[in-house]
Parts: sequence; C-alpha cells; structure tokens
Amino acid sequence: MNESYYVAEARSRDWARVLNVALAAVLAGVLAFSWAQTARLNEADARLNAVVQKAFYETCELTEGVSVNFRKALVAGETGQLQSLLGEIALQTQGALSNLALLPLGQETVSGTLKFINQAGDFATALSARLGNGGAVTGADHEAMARLSETAAAFSVRMGRLLDRYEKGEAVFDTSGESGSEDLYPITGPATDYPTLLYDGPFSDGRTDGEFKALAGLAAVDEAAARQALTAFVGHQAAQVSFTGESEIPVECYEYALQLGGYRISAGVTKAGGEVLYMLCDSAAGEAVLSDGQAADAARAFLLSRGYGEMELSYSSRFEGILTANFAAVQDGVVMYPDLVKVQVSLADGTVVGLEAAGYLMNHVRREISLPKLTEADALARIGGALTPVAARLCVIPENDAEFLCYEVRATSGADTFLAYIDAETGVERRLMQVISDEGGAKVR
Repeated sequence: MNESYYVAEARSRDWARVLNVALAAVLAGVLAFSWAQTARLNEADARLNAVVQKAFYETCELTEGVSVNFRKALVAGETGQLQSLLGEIALQTQGALSNLALLPLGQETVSGTLKFINQAGDFATALSARLGNGGAVTGADHEAMARLSETAAAFSVRMGRLLDRYEKGEAVFDTSGESGSEDLYPITGPATDYPTLLYDGPFSDGRTDGEFKALAGLAAVDEAAARQALTAFVGHQAAQVSFTGESEIPVECYEYALQLGGYRISAGVTKAGGEVLYMLCDSAAGEAVLSDGQAADAARAFLLSRGYGEMELSYSSRFEGILTANFAAVQDGVVMYPDLVKVQVSLADGTVVGLEAAGYLMNHVRREISLPKLTEADALARIGGALTPVAARLCVIPENDAEFLCYEVRATSGADTFLAYIDAETGVERRLMQVISDEGGAKVR
C-alpha cells in the first residue's frame, strides 16, 4: 500500500473522531436542554400545585368564616353589629370566588358552587343595605341565614377532605372518567352537613406587635444570665441547654435548644429582663394518661410558681397527646384578655413542653379599672332576643389598639353557645363570638 492510502485512512479516522465528538456534544446539549426543560416543567408544576393548595386552603377558611358569621348574625343584638357581620360575609364570598377561579376546573363544573357563594354574598349585601335604610330583619331572613350557614359550613369541611385527597396525589381534577362529578363533590354540589371545627380562644389573635409593656424599664441581661433564667424557668436539673443564636422578632432575644427528658424544645429569652418568650416542642408525646383537667391544673400551677400570679383558664384543646391551655391574667376579679399565655402540657407525664407569652409580655401592666356604669342585669338585657343568658363576668377586651371594660355574657341559642361582649360603660355590643366544640376542644370565632 502506498503512502497516500495511509494518509487517507488517517484522515478518515480523524473525521470519525471529530464526528463522534460532535455527536457527543450534540447529545450532551440535547440532554442538558432536556434536563433544563424538565427542571422548568417541575418548577412550573410545583408553582401550580402551590397556587392550587393556597386556593384550597383559603376557600375552606373563607367559607367557614361565612358560616360562622351567618350564625352570629342570627343572634346579633344590635343593627350595627349585624351590619358589620354582613359586610364581612360579603368580603369573604368575594375572596372565595377569587380562589375558586384559580382551581383547574371549567365553569360548568363549579357553576353550582359559584351560584351558591354569589347568592350568599348578594343576600348579605342586600340585607345590610335594607338595614341601613331603616328596614328590619324578617323571619324569612333568619331562615335564609340558617340555611346559608349550614351549607357554607358543610362545603368548607368537604373542601378540606378534597384538599387532603389532592395532597396525597389523587388526580381529583381529572374528570374524564364516569365518576368525575362525584370525585369533585362538593364543588359540583354543596352539601348540607354540619361541620366540626378545632380550637383557638377569644382574643387569641389580639395585638402582637409594638411595645412590650411588661419589659419596659427592665435591665438588659447577657447570654449567660438568659441561659440561667431559662434553666430556672424549666425547672429540670437534667435539662441540657445550648445557645443557638439571637433574634429580633418579635423582640430582641436569645435563642436556645434544650433537651427536657425525652422532649426536644427550642426556646427564646428576652434580652430585656431575661423573660421566657416562648418554648416550642418538636417531639411527639407518649400515650396520654392524664385528663384534660389534670393537665390544665399542672399548667396553672406552673404559671403560678413562675410568678404569673392569678390566671384564669380561658379555653383548652387537645392534639396528639398535648393539651394547649389558654390563660388570661386576672386583676381585682376582672379577666384581662389582652394578657394571654398559652401553655402546652404533655398528657403522658404532665411536663410543660410549650409556652407562648408574647401577648402577656406585650400587654401586662396594672390597669386603672373604673367602676362599670352598667349593672350585670343591664348587660344581660342588651343581648339579642334569640339568646338565653347563662352567666356573665367582667373582663377587659382588646379592640384595635384600645381596651374596653365589658361584661362577657355566655349565652345559648338552641344547641349553640355564644359569647357577647357588652361595653360596661356604653352598653354597646362590642363583640359577638360563637363557641364551636368537638372532641379535641373548642374554637371561638
């Protein structure tokens, strides 16, 4: 073979190598593009899922609010209070409609639900306008509000169940099969069952920003002193406490991690005065052996021994072996609802594993409480005629950035329990709340 043959053969091998390299580069580029596209699709899918979940959650919350506000409206004692509730219902229905529009469903699928929510909002708006023009609530209005409340309550609960199926990966929005309509119930047809709800407590969502009145004038402490204060507050010699950092939300504090028996707890201690701001447990409790009453007594004794003074148990709830008890400070026999402390107690052994004292530290000072102008009998006479009073007591409630001395009147209407707050100076019904209970506790809205 001559030299030209070998040269041609070499060139052929070079071209083959170049071609292989080029093909490999193209393949790598295609794979990179494919991966990038897949990543973008996954990101888009995650964003869509987040939007859908948010729409689910907010629809459940808003329709539950519609139900509760209609129940309140049935027993409202004053036209002003009733108009305020109707205005809130109108806003809640607008929010629910906006969220339903974000769900990947056609107009026909949700038409029944949209019609119901529109009717609820239109009814509330029309009744409020009639009252504003001097009209009165009729028996037919009461019947309509009762029906709307029941339907909204059942819809909210069943939407929560549909959300649970969606979060578990079920293709609830695939209505191509024969059972699509049933799978999307209640969106395709609101139900009429009553809901079951969980717990919070009156005024637990009060002021949570601004000046911490109980810390005013207290000397700053260093980290070592704060750690010592936390150890003494916990009260367990075996507690292992380690410093983890600092925080400024909602107030400047030192952050800690501690091991309390078998419980892992994070905690914050304020730099001003070394007061324990919170304790948060991230361990599961064991099998419950204590009753709710025993755990609440343990929580009250704990607060008393830590210098909180007289505290009134407001409400409590039970979840996964832990009792959460809301306590309000008491001054001269008057319950001070702005000064709230939440305490969590393990039902397995009575250990205090959680604390939320921000509301207390923000609001707790000694008040000058004036004598009420109204008697208890006057307050009872001012609640709605549909309510039957059970008991009354004086309390201070927060409203915006102010506080008002009121009579808290516990009353019933059929099987429902309500709390009416009658201003002890003016007789105005400042707040009306419904107590909704289930096996885990009670929710006040």
